Amino acid sequence: MNNSLNVSKISSVSGRHAPPAAAAVRQPHRQSGIGLLEVLVAVILLSVGFLAAARMQVQGMRFSQDAYTLSQAKFMVLDMTERMRVNRDALKGDAYKAMTTRSGTSNPACIANETPCTPADIATADLHAWSQNLYAPDGASDFTPLLPSSTGIPATGTITYDAAEGAYSVAVQWSETLDGSDTPRSLSVKVFP
Repeated sequence: MNNSLNVSKISSVSGRHAPPAAAAVRQPHRQSGIGLLEVLVAVILLSVGFLAAARMQVQGMRFSQDAYTLSQAKFMVLDMTERMRVNRDALKGDAYKAMTTRSGTSNPACIANETPCTPADIATADLHAWSQNLYAPDGASDFTPLLPSSTGIPATGTITYDAAEGAYSVAVQWSETLDGSDTPRSLSVKVFP
């Protein structure tokens, strides 16, 4: 007993009181779980990420459609320029000098009758084949043109001749919708006889 009294006297003499056992082992209070603010920040960050990914997907689809349309335009121009190169006599004459695609074209009689065609008849058949890429044949119900068009900007193919340069210009025009408005697009190639 004497011993315990002396220890308490010593601690009181030095001015310090011996802490109780539970108070000596105290640890700082830790938060358990996630706070509402952290969840809100995480949801906002995920939402921004998902919106950015969705926008990239939409832009990618639009650029893919634009590339597809441009490749179809290149196909149409290449098709007609190759037809013109094969029909050299009509290319050197007047048969291709002013042509525009339109609906209601038909093949010349020489093709239907299987008789020899003149270079001008072949040029008419070329225009008919070219026009069928953009306009539905008679009686077609589920026709899809190669190039998109709108009421203000129809898809067309034209061939013009520049006498000063001595070259044909083979061009196609179509419509693309950019940011809600119709925008004309075109592609042209020069052909020298």
